[in-house]
Amino acid sequence: MEAFEKLEKVGGGTYDKVYRAREKATGLIAALKKTRLHEDGEGVPPTTLREISILCMLGRDPHIVRF
Repeated sequence: MEAFEKLEKVGGGTYDKVYRAREKATGLIAALKKTRLHEDGEGVPPTTLREISILCMLGRDPHIVRF
């Protein structure tokens, strides 16, 4: 997250927030999604696991930034 400057919140849900951000090194605009995990010990929500799985499948897409 330190590599990006948050510009504005563009959406969110129960477990996450989505921000419009600028990469500090290049100035490119990106979407950052920050996922919140509950501290109740139940682990990662299934919706988050599904989303991670989909992003891994799309990992070679030039629009998916990996760090």
